[in-house]
Amino acid sequence: MHVESEITVERPPREVFDYIAHAERLPEYMTDFAWVRAESDGEPAQGASYSYKMARGSAEGTFEWTEFDPTSKLAWHGPPAKAGPGSMEPSGWWELSDEVGGTHVKLVMTPKPGGLFKLLSP
Repeated sequence: MHVESEITVERPPREVFDYIAHAERLPEYMTDFAWVRAESDGEPAQGASYSYKMARGSAEGTFEWTEFDPTSKLAWHGPPAKAGPGSMEPSGWWELSDEVGGTHVKLVMTPKPGGLFKLLSP
């Protein structure tokens, strides 16, 4: 699977990066999450891990920041999360770039379906 979304945020890139790097804020702007909790101590960094529960169903899982460049990119990956008769392996990234009046943010999600979800995926 491959899903992309883009938006311009009227804030400087570093401020936008700092906001999204605190993954516990995901439910504030991605309604698919019921909650996200930091599993690592300290500020977000490459290798920081998080646990989450999806808003619909009973899927729970973990992911970690696999790429952490405060000027341009934040990527994640996690093990497959079981969801009913299938699973979904979370992965993707944010790309940030300067734009007049703010920051251009591109979200790319590349989850890998497993089980029945693999059969049902396009």
